Amino acid sequence: MKARFFIVFLLSLIASVCFAQGAASVIFASGNAQIVGKDGRHRAAVRGAEVEVGETVETADGRVQLRFSDGANMSLQPDTRFRIDEFRLVEKSGKASSDDRSFFSLLKGGFRTITGLIGKLRREQYKVDAVVATIGIRGTDYSAQLSESGLTVSTFGGLVEVCTDAGCSQVAPGETVHVTDRKSKPRNEERGTGGALNVPATPALPPPKPIEVLPAVTPPVQAPSTVPSMPGPSYSIPMTRP
Repeated sequence: MKARFFIVFLLSLIASVCFAQGAASVIFASGNAQIVGKDGRHRAAVRGAEVEVGETVETADGRVQLRFSDGANMSLQPDTRFRIDEFRLVEKSGKASSDDRSFFSLLKGGFRTITGLIGKLRREQYKVDAVVATIGIRGTDYSAQLSESGLTVSTFGGLVEVCTDAGCSQVAPGETVHVTDRKSKPRNEERGTGGALNVPATPALPPPKPIEVLPAVTPPVQAPSTVPSMPGPSYSIPMTRP
């Protein structure tokens, strides 16, 4: 009985230590980015700083890159407010468990992320609330941009699901959807509108100029050069008579 109690106590102690660690750490920060604690206090978002559950990252005029303990990476754009609502990872031989969670809130601005263990193995336990819609994933690489005109989500790899009160829309790689409010269903739109990527068309090249024929040029005739005789001694051969 005492041995069982000791094992349970030890496991709970390990779990409490794991949960006490930050959900994510800052691997890059620029500008006047700040981390807002649950008590409302601000501290600078510097490289190596930890972001805990319930805290909000405000990038202001800068950028912040986060790395979560499940291996996910997230790049927050300027003028973004992003909150970690719930994050739990009980690592079991590199696999996510049924108790793991990745719940976030995009309050303003935008980000691009590559999901980690929870997003890949426990997709139903990952979501981002973005005021006008909720983002769920069935993929690994996507971006989201929240502005006054609504939410724009673009997928680069895998599959993303954007849901409102009016229904859900799946966003495949290369596709973009836009949501104006909670009562509107997400609608597909072309890249280049609503904050999505815009790849300009390749401009047509001008037609080639006609080849200009130049007049033939006759080379000048050069007279052959004469080799001057070299001066030297003259020899006379005497003639003898028989």
